[in-house]
Amino acid sequence: MKEPDKSRIREHLVSPKTEVRKKALAELKKLPAESALAVLVSALGEKNGDVQADLTKAFLGYRDSALPHLVTALTSAQWRTRKAASQVIAALGDGALARFLELIPKNEDDVDYWMVQTLSLMGGEATPYLIKAFSHANRKVRLAAVRAAANTKDPRIVLPLLRILEEKNWPLRKAAFDSLQRVHHLAPQAVDDALRTAAAEAKFWVIQLAAERRDVTLLPTFSAIIEHDPEESKLEALRAIAMIESREAQKVLVGYLAHKSWIVRKTAADCIWEQGLGVSDELLASISAPNVDARYWSVKLLGQSNEPRVFPQLLECLHDTQASVRAAACQALGALADKRALAPLMALLNDGAEEVRTAALLAISQIGEKDAGADKPSIPTHLRPENQQACRHCGKKVGINFTFCPFCLGHLKAACRKCGRAMEPGWKGCPDCGEPA
Repeated sequence: MKEPDKSRIREHLVSPKTEVRKKALAELKKLPAESALAVLVSALGEKNGDVQADLTKAFLGYRDSALPHLVTALTSAQWRTRKAASQVIAALGDGALARFLELIPKNEDDVDYWMVQTLSLMGGEATPYLIKAFSHANRKVRLAAVRAAANTKDPRIVLPLLRILEEKNWPLRKAAFDSLQRVHHLAPQAVDDALRTAAAEAKFWVIQLAAERRDVTLLPTFSAIIEHDPEESKLEALRAIAMIESREAQKVLVGYLAHKSWIVRKTAADCIWEQGLGVSDELLASISAPNVDARYWSVKLLGQSNEPRVFPQLLECLHDTQASVRAAACQALGALADKRALAPLMALLNDGAEEVRTAALLAISQIGEKDAGADKPSIPTHLRPENQQACRHCGKKVGINFTFCPFCLGHLKAACRKCGRAMEPGWKGCPDCGEPA
């Protein structure tokens, strides 16, 4: 057949019209195998999926005879041609594996790259060869093999990828993790074993993989990591527990509100909030715990819950022995915006701790702002900072217009001994009669 005729067949092979392609394929079968395969290879790389499907079927009809042409296509200047050739070789299956490996040119990095892509698509007997490529001398090929592992459906690929997480090379570790995200479910036991045996650097990645299963049976393992592993792994384990949306998991997280590490307590509180499971019995019980940190974080979480039923417990926390808990209770009551809290909060405006007084004042302001229907100011006039003075007897804050202190009943304003004129603090004498104070 003359070259013009081959060009015409090639043009018809990539036609969007099915009937045109069928006729071209029929003509192609009349050609010698070598000539037909050369035409097929020249058509590889077309964007049309139906065209590629027909070309793949045609190649499969030639089996082993097609392999040399397809391997040569792996060196094409066109990326789409190389990719299509890789996919066709993979479609030939395990039967073509040995011959395929024999035909791969030595020391040609580009071909090695597409070889590992092809092996990942073949699966089965090709998997050990793909795993072997994880140790390839060329870094680019090695990285390609690790990334290509994401295409496999073989459980045997999981353990070698987990081992790569121990490597010093960060891009290689990241590539292994990306592939594992797609295949780790094929061998869950390997992931569970790695949770217990992996080095600290690798365990950070493994925890994230295990967390995706949301398996409640992993709670003891995650808890062990929180107790014994470096901080980065501890925090990742806490986030993994938070992904298990169950009361049992929340109970574990509530327990960590009393942990000796501040960052663990803070992360546990954030995780409980992000879980969105609402107010649990464990969280309610925690506000009465002996540990001050547990009480503090529990109060903060309950205040964010907007659950009216936690109001009585929060009122009780206003009397806690620790200032931090009292301040947190003020903030929580302010967030609930229940007007029944106003009187108890006002009583704390003279608390011995400044943080409590400030929190109480802000909470009163919050409740007043949220009470849209109120006609009077959100804070009584005598409670505004600019309208207060310290009692000269007990030191507590009182209104500047008060005659007697409501806390100690001490007389706030002295009177002139001669004419009875009310004297302001700091005056040296009466402005009316001149009598010394």
